[in-house]
Amino acid sequence: MKDFNSFKSGENSGESQDLNFSGDPFETFAKLSAKYEGKSSDDIMRAIIYQAEKSRKAGKLSDKDIDNFASSVAPLLNDKQRKTLYLVVDKLKQIK
Repeated sequence: MKDFNSFKSGENSGESQDLNFSGDPFETFAKLSAKYEGKSSDDIMRAIIYQAEKSRKAGKLSDKDIDNFASSVAPLLNDKQRKTLYLVVDKLKQIK
């Protein structure tokens, strides 16, 4: 991933499957993993950001939901991925 700004809403307009970020974070992560198996980390990050922004703007994703997802997924990531995750979390929390 080059930087967060390269992953703007709409760049991944082909995404049609909504993911429930406010539900079980492991289920959401499993769905993303299955859907993007073999894809690049950039593709996966785009999908997460696209769906999270969509849910956030629709009022279906709270700060608590974002924190729960991040805290559940963070232990599965390496240090670099975890840093990226927290940058994304901060950016998503700014969306109202």
